[in-house]
Amino acid sequence: MIESITYKFISKITRSLKRGKQVHRRLPQGGLVYIDRPLPFLVLFRHPAGKPDHATADFVKANASYIISHEEQTPQLQELVRAIAGEMADQFGAFMILEIMAAPSDNLDTPMFRVLGPEKQLPATISTLTKELESLKISGLRTNVETASNKELLENPQRLMPEEELKKNSYLMLGLQLKTVYCDSQTGRPYPLLLRTIREKLSNAIKKTVFNFVSVQTPHKPIHFQALGRQAVNRVVWRIDKQLTSISDQFRFLLLVTPVNKNEAWAEFRDAKFREAPTFHYRLMPIDADQLKRKLYNIPIEKIDDPTLAYLFRDKRHELDKMLTMLADRNTPDFMYSSMQLFGGVDDQLLKLAEGILAAIPEPTRDEDPDIIPVPEFAELAEQEIAFLKEQHAGVDSGVDVRDDIVGLIVSKGRLNVGTDAKIPRHRAQALIQHEVGTHILTYFNGKAQPLQQLYVGSPGYEELQEGLAVLSEYLVGGLDQDRLRVLAARVVVVYHMTKGCSFTDNFWRLKADYHFEDEIAFDITMRVHRGGGLTKDAVYLRGLVHLLEYLKQGHELEPLLIGKIRQDYIPIVQELIYRNVLRPVPLKPRYLLDPAIKPKLEQLKAGISVFNLL
Repeated sequence: MIESITYKFISKITRSLKRGKQVHRRLPQGGLVYIDRPLPFLVLFRHPAGKPDHATADFVKANASYIISHEEQTPQLQELVRAIAGEMADQFGAFMILEIMAAPSDNLDTPMFRVLGPEKQLPATISTLTKELESLKISGLRTNVETASNKELLENPQRLMPEEELKKNSYLMLGLQLKTVYCDSQTGRPYPLLLRTIREKLSNAIKKTVFNFVSVQTPHKPIHFQALGRQAVNRVVWRIDKQLTSISDQFRFLLLVTPVNKNEAWAEFRDAKFREAPTFHYRLMPIDADQLKRKLYNIPIEKIDDPTLAYLFRDKRHELDKMLTMLADRNTPDFMYSSMQLFGGVDDQLLKLAEGILAAIPEPTRDEDPDIIPVPEFAELAEQEIAFLKEQHAGVDSGVDVRDDIVGLIVSKGRLNVGTDAKIPRHRAQALIQHEVGTHILTYFNGKAQPLQQLYVGSPGYEELQEGLAVLSEYLVGGLDQDRLRVLAARVVVVYHMTKGCSFTDNFWRLKADYHFEDEIAFDITMRVHRGGGLTKDAVYLRGLVHLLEYLKQGHELEPLLIGKIRQDYIPIVQELIYRNVLRPVPLKPRYLLDPAIKPKLEQLKAGISVFNLL
């Protein structure tokens, strides 16, 4: 802890900034100066004399350049701010200071935000801040904004600089008063969720304001307002990322909820003339869900100042909590209710689409002697595709495992598991390889190439986009046939009726009698949906495909979706982290994106087509 802000202390900070280095130094009485890298702005908070206000101070921590100090330190703080502003104005041509403060609590008519700025100068910058604050949507609060002169910042005894000095050096001094709605008026204690929400939204408003200021007042042109956010990620972020990944790596969710006795269960069900649900057996549980939950909630995510990364980690913790609850409830009715929270159910629109597909394709393809590719040959083709990925990126450490305790195909931890009894039509082999290797394995290792491990572990709800991409890849390589689309639609129908209370046998007979599925295929679909007690995940294939087609119709590109295992609404978050140089370029591309012959299909998708047009 330092005792005072000395000339020597200030000189060290300016030297660091001159060399383009980060500044992270303690100030007296628990204060802090943090500057991620040379930046043309500074956000400031001063604790009122004798009344520390840690809740309001928390708002500045979401920014890439800030100081937290105390009013008693103002004389020394003036010299520190003057030195930082001088160095940054030399580098950028202008400098902006925004001081945040709590509004007096004794006035009930106080607006949510009060912007203090020059009365006539820089109207565009002040207008940007005002508009951004007005547009904030905070549940239950009226976000009204007033503007006033910054004279009170420039003329009171605690001022940082006089007006003449600001004009002479191309500095802009703004103030922002916040109504303390984020604290209990009686106890003064903050409301944590409201504080977090306002902090996240306010940090973006400040970045957009700085973006306008820099674009207008300096020759520097940031690529995006998010590029003004933090680039350096502190050690606590990497530690928490690693802790969450460690918990996720301790169990293989899909394997633990997939029966290991599929063949025996099928024989039992067939012998009972399809009248009694078979008995399914599962792998022994390798974890204690309660102990892992204790570890999960001991992870101190609240210590992360970066709102974006804190959101990612809270979101992942919530998903892991739900998964552990599902594993603890495996083979009980509660399993299905947690599954609906995690993977969603089936709404009327999706059900109508699925039923429409089954009506449009009422009968399966009748091939008396289908050409089934031998499992070893399929495994060799998959190994060749993995080798294609390894040529692009040395970090691909994958392979194919043929196992007798697997049903069909499952990718787990970046490896392809193939059941010994898998029956794969030869004409579908390449489509399934692009599904499993070109999507699931590729996004796993694209995510693993990033410093943030959550991108390969998987963001909450990533399955919908993953399976949508995987099914679309089947279409792009010419392997999405009518039978495959019927199966995806049937999964949706079975999930819907299961959530409405239908039994295993009810759903099997629905597929067999109403939709003419062959006995074993109807059994496989029903088993997948009813496994574990009711897994609604199988509805995400068709839902993900529909949402992906709409995404492409809006003119978006496929490639950004392959950065890792993310969900669609994470795209702005990923883009922000790319602008901030937290994430790296994607090392792997699927074969279909490199094939010129497939480009017309991609253009057709952007023009806008429905699921029915894929046939």
